[in-house]
Amino acid sequence: MHKRLVVLIQIQPLLGEGLQRIIQNIDDVELVSLPCEDWLNLDVCLEGIHPDMVLLAGEREDEQTTHLISNLLKRYENIPIVWVELENTKLRFFTSHSLTANSAELINAIRKNEARHIEVYSIDNKTSVKSHRR
Repeated sequence: MHKRLVVLIQIQPLLGEGLQRIIQNIDDVELVSLPCEDWLNLDVCLEGIHPDMVLLAGEREDEQTTHLISNLLKRYENIPIVWVELENTKLRFFTSHSLTANSAELINAIRKNEARHIEVYSIDNKTSVKSHRR
């Protein structure tokens, strides 16, 4: 059985422990749990790890976590970075994709988007841009 590798970064320890208890019981998921005690050494902890998803368990999104999400998006292109916040019941998925800078790639990306509702959160100012398909 193929196992998906999920990295859990525990910024808020109690939330991280709860998520760890849930995820460790899933048969097709291998969990690597990292306590986020030292933000500067996180790159060293992630060295050599190629996850299918990075899960961040935090209290509330602030400038430091926004910077962490941005760095993870640069490190793990095409891998979802999921923010789970203690203060609400939302999961925020962030991904980065690189395309060749030409109009054909842009048109193809627009056409391949099958979502009925898209909500994009800007990392810089935390504003929400909503789009509905009719």
